[in-house]
Parts: sequence; structure tokens; C-alpha cells
Amino acid sequence: MKQSILKLYNEINMGMFNAGVSRQKVDFVGNKILILSINHRVPVLKLLDGKDIASTRRLDMLLSEHFKAEIKREFEQAFQFNIVAILKDYDIETEYSGTIVILDRDVESYLNDAL
Repeated sequence: MKQSILKLYNEINMGMFNAGVSRQKVDFVGNKILILSINHRVPVLKLLDGKDIASTRRLDMLLSEHFKAEIKREFEQAFQFNIVAILKDYDIETEYSGTIVILDRDVESYLNDAL
């Protein structure tokens, strides 16, 4: 399941940003799916950071909200997860991204259901 999650996560990144992630790792902790990755900054946002940082932060927030909606929709459809919340952060300096998908029950119970 971890490989399927990482594949879908990368596909969503490709669809939104026309670029996949450089590195990614997924872990399960109880009812949480933790995804850490390195996502290169969108070139136009990198360019605008030096000119109008307030605008690029607003665009970052809008992109994050759209990304979370896509993750929720795609993960619920592909894995039949009942997602309670998705938390996401991106550090523009290091290009590290962290995504936490919180489910209604332990990931292990979803794995048992699939068997």
C-alpha cells in the first residue's frame, strides 16, 4: 500500500505542478499517513519571491488548499479511506514538504479490510 500511496501522491504533484517529487517517504502511525518529500519550487513562484513575497505566500496557500482537496478526493477513491483531515506544509528554503493524512481509524484496519 505504501508504494501505491507514493505513486498516487507523485501523480497528483505531476498533474498540478508538471513535476514529480525528488524524494518521498511514507510512514503509518496509528490513524495517520505521514508523507515527507522534496518538491522543487514552482519556477514562477521562485522568481516572484524576490519581487512580491506576500503574493507568492498567498499563491502557496491556495496551491496547498487545492493539493489537499486533490489528495482527499484521490485517496478516498483509490483506497476507500475515510479522511478526517489533511495537514500540509512546505518549506520554500529546503523544498521539503510534509503531508499528514488523518483517517477515521488505524491504517492497519484498512489493510485488514483489503485482505
